[in-house]
Amino acid sequence: MPGEIALLGDSDDQFLTDLFNILKSRNLPVLILKFSDEQLPMQYRYRVIVDRASYCDNYLKSMVKNYSLKGTYVINNPFTNICDDKITEFNICQKLGIPYPKTIILPKTNTEMDTNDQVALPNLDSALSVLKFPIVMKPHDGYAWDNVYIANTMDDAKRIYYSQKDRMILLAQEMVNSKTYYRVYYFKKREPVFVRYLPSERRYITSDYSDIRNVMGMIRDYTIRLNVALDYDFNACEWAVDQGDNIFLIDAFNETPELGPNMLPGDYYSTILDRFVGVVMEKFQSKELNKWPFEYSP
Repeated sequence: MPGEIALLGDSDDQFLTDLFNILKSRNLPVLILKFSDEQLPMQYRYRVIVDRASYCDNYLKSMVKNYSLKGTYVINNPFTNICDDKITEFNICQKLGIPYPKTIILPKTNTEMDTNDQVALPNLDSALSVLKFPIVMKPHDGYAWDNVYIANTMDDAKRIYYSQKDRMILLAQEMVNSKTYYRVYYFKKREPVFVRYLPSERRYITSDYSDIRNVMGMIRDYTIRLNVALDYDFNACEWAVDQGDNIFLIDAFNETPELGPNMLPGDYYSTILDRFVGVVMEKFQSKELNKWPFEYSP
C-alpha cells in the first residue's frame, strides 16, 4: 500500500522532531503534516498519521477521522479517543476489574442554556459523605494536572465546587495516601516502560523498582488489559501505590503525553522513543486499519 508517514503536532514538540529524524535516517517517507482547506471527498494520501495535536482542536479531530476512513492508520485511533474522559474511564476500569479510587461526579452549571429541569445542583454534604477526606477535585476531562485541587474539609470542597461549577464538570475522588507513583508508558505489542513520577514536584526520577516489586507485574497486566480494550497504540497510565501495596489507577488517558529528553532521566526517553518508532514502522509496513465503531469499508 503506497503512502507516507505524516506527523501532526507542534513545531516545538521534541518528541516529534526526534521521531522525524529517526524515520528519515531509515529512508522512510516521512513529512510534517499541516492542514488547510480540503476538498471532499478526501482521498487516501498517508499510510500512517502520528497524531499529537487533534486532542485540542475539533477541525484536526475531523481531519484525522476522515483520513482514517480512507485507509490511513492513525496513531492513536481517533474513534476510540471519544472515551477520553474520567467518567468513561471509571466505568471501563470497573468493567475490566482495574482498581480505581472511590469517585463522585459533580455537575457543571450550563451557562449557555437552561438545564434546570434536567440537572440539579448537588447537596454536597450528602453527596460527599461517602468519601473520606482529604479528597481530590479535578475536571472530568483534565489534562497535565491542570485544575487539580485538594480539599481537606467539606468547607474546602464547597468552596472549590462553587468557584468552578460554571467552568467544568468536577470529579471528587478519595485521595490515595501513596508511597510511590508511576507513569507507565504503553506500546502496542511491546513491553511497557515504568517511570517513577513525583506529582507534587511534577518531575520524573530514576528507580530500581524496589518500591513496586510486589505489584509491578499486576500494574503491567492491568495497563496492557486497559489499552488493548481501548485499541490504543500508545498511552501513558498513572498509577498510585499506597502504604499497603494496594494499587490505584489515577489517570487512564494520556495518549499524547508530554515527552522530551530533558524531562525524563536516564535512558527512559530513548527507550520510549525506540519502542514508539517500532510501533510506527510496524503500522507503516502493514495493511492494518483503525477499528471503526460502525460498518464501513474505505
